[in-house]
Amino acid sequence: NLLLLLLLFLGFHKVFAVEDDKTLLARIIFAEAAGEFYSGKVAVGWVVRNRVESRKFPNTYWGVIFQRAQFSGVGSKLWKLTYQPEKMTLYQFSMWQDCLKIAQDVIENRIFDPTHGADHYYNPSLVSPSWAKKMESIITIGNHLFLKS
Repeated sequence: NLLLLLLLFLGFHKVFAVEDDKTLLARIIFAEAAGEFYSGKVAVGWVVRNRVESRKFPNTYWGVIFQRAQFSGVGSKLWKLTYQPEKMTLYQFSMWQDCLKIAQDVIENRIFDPTHGADHYYNPSLVSPSWAKKMESIITIGNHLFLKS
């Protein structure tokens, strides 16, 4: 118990802390849609939330975002940059702040779902995934096509 108290006092609790949903959702929005307009960032956030609320996917933001082979942004250069905002350019830092706000608004249902319940998306100019053929196309927002399984 004394060792645990000492570790907590020294700040080691941050190593073991589970990231809050807002920050985690903001990370994936930043990594997947940093170059998109506001509506594109919102749409990516809603896809994650729609998955959390679906019985087809894990029921937590962590479970959805870290589900194997689902989001290519996890672990990417942009993803890693969110752990070191002091290394961001002013433009990147501004986008990161926008992503944090969007994540909070999506989680708290303060913003409309522009995807109408989509649970998948991809950029058709970069990839043509075989799994997309089995889904209903809902809407294109920015560079992403949003689909429902």
